[in-house]
Amino acid sequence: MKALKIPFVIFVFILLTASCKKVEEFQEGVLTTKKCQTLYSISYGSDRRNQMDISLPKGRTANTPVVILIHGGAWVMGSRTYFSSDIKKFADDGIACATINYRYASERKGIHAAELVNDIRKAIDFISSKSEEWQVSSERFGLAGHSAGGHLAMMTAYTKNDDGKIKACVSWAGPTDLLDDEQLGISGSDEVFKVLVGQTPNSAGGNEAYRNASPFWVVGGNSVPTLLIHGTEDPGVPYSTAVKMQNKLNELGIPNTLHTMSGAYHIWTGNHLKEARTATEDWFQSEL
Repeated sequence: MKALKIPFVIFVFILLTASCKKVEEFQEGVLTTKKCQTLYSISYGSDRRNQMDISLPKGRTANTPVVILIHGGAWVMGSRTYFSSDIKKFADDGIACATINYRYASERKGIHAAELVNDIRKAIDFISSKSEEWQVSSERFGLAGHSAGGHLAMMTAYTKNDDGKIKACVSWAGPTDLLDDEQLGISGSDEVFKVLVGQTPNSAGGNEAYRNASPFWVVGGNSVPTLLIHGTEDPGVPYSTAVKMQNKLNELGIPNTLHTMSGAYHIWTGNHLKEARTATEDWFQSEL
């Protein structure tokens, strides 16, 4: 037993000091389709925030669909660990699932809505490039997120899908129209949106910039099927904006569902969270 301690210490030291690429290679080296496996802290871009965890299902093939979950946090905070338990549940049910970090919006760094959307798309392209190694589809993706993450899921699906790889999206209480009067009437919305967009609505070109960062204004007739999940008592993103978004989707002929959770607020727990998870997985099982 004593003889085994030194090699183990060396092994741990190597893991702690190895580059991200080496850690990735180590994890990939033990991949097998005979069981569910989760890869941790995989870099999908050059920024330190561009990291993901991904759970891969047992019996997966190069046709196995992939769902990417995007955390909330007003675009300036939050972590992929918010969805840590969800990715394993998806994998258990036959869908590969990743939870990702993305760059935070920052006025100082000049990082705004477009850069965040680019990060989400970059994660798709990275996973697609790993199709053969990870045995997942290179072209069957779904996006879902909570709050700011729901907004980014819709924005990416509606504006970064020229190749058609994104097949469906889900928004958990995501903001849809940054210029909506009721939304702007929520205390703090203007300051949060200013960081996301990089300017105010009343500045030169401000309204156009806000529209370009709003799912309601960028969605087009070729956009993907969308599931909106929203609580009727949401104090941060008014339920009325979800209804407004559904009406827009209907006008454009885009398949959609508004899953209303009566009495639910912006952050969900208990039965509301369970309900949202079930509706989301059912949606992707149907659309992917």
